[in-house]
Amino acid sequence: MSTSLLYHAFGIVGYFYQSTCFIAGVIVVAIQADHWRLRCPVCKSREIHCRGKLVRRFRTVPVGQKAVYIDLPVQRVECTRCQAVRQVKIQFADEHKRYTRSFERLVLDLSRHMTIQAVARHLGVSWDLVKGIQKDNLNKRYRLPKLAKIKRIALDEIYQGKKLGYLTIVLDLQRGAVIFVGNGKGADALIPFWKRLKRSGARIEAVATDMGPAYISAVRANIPDATLVFDHFHIIKLFNEKLTKLRQDLQREAENGLGKPVLKGIRWLLLKNPDNLDDKRNERQRLDEALKLNEPLATAYYMKEELRNIWHQPDKLSAQNALDEWVKKSRCFGCQHAQAIL
Repeated sequence: MSTSLLYHAFGIVGYFYQSTCFIAGVIVVAIQADHWRLRCPVCKSREIHCRGKLVRRFRTVPVGQKAVYIDLPVQRVECTRCQAVRQVKIQFADEHKRYTRSFERLVLDLSRHMTIQAVARHLGVSWDLVKGIQKDNLNKRYRLPKLAKIKRIALDEIYQGKKLGYLTIVLDLQRGAVIFVGNGKGADALIPFWKRLKRSGARIEAVATDMGPAYISAVRANIPDATLVFDHFHIIKLFNEKLTKLRQDLQREAENGLGKPVLKGIRWLLLKNPDNLDDKRNERQRLDEALKLNEPLATAYYMKEELRNIWHQPDKLSAQNALDEWVKKSRCFGCQHAQAIL
């Protein structure tokens, strides 16, 4: 095997081929470092003394159905300039890894079309090894995304259960990518993000968040020039909470036998998107019956749907006009229940 083949087949440069042997159905290729390229791994000086070797074995890309390993005596050197005693860096593999970069690229290429288990079975390696390669690749690409060009972001939190608690998520609204994950919730979880954002020099134009005072205060304190936006989900969620309370109040006030069975059990129909109502289960019919029998409930429900439509307007001016009209309608209704919810 030539030195050229080492490069073209396995991506190995700066090493000499020594021998090939076959052990237990696998191919083992022995190589040796080019001593003219030895440097101190700390200060890059050539003024070094060799202090022994340790043979390390690396998994690389297979040849046909045969697994291939690379055996390399890794040189330990002492630098006369900085006095460091270290093993020299390996050019074709990352530190503390037992596989070459070419093998890593093969695993990632196969992972685009196969499951982790299928890749592991195909290459004859463990499931954990394939998962570890994927995880390291994701960390390299997304652990610290660049923030300089970000203009619009969203803040939210997710609950993982009693043991894991909350995570605070920051999303780049232009790309739809998660750019920060903080432990916990509230303003304290965002402190590392504000530091990175300040160093990046990014100019945030708008921030979408819920109506929690902690997030509002954090945004005002760290990016005061940004427009604060309460997003569609949280606005409708708040309205749905009010709508649920109104339904409960009306249910308690119902005196005749007709009102109670119709209002009871329609909570999820009131909260559901009208486009998602299931006609096979008569959900639309049940909702219409409940709204016909109770004017305050119907008023609140249709006001919610008009509020939802504001986000579907074609431009800012149309949305502003729709919002103004919605506010005007809400003030005109005389019903006590409608006034309470709107």
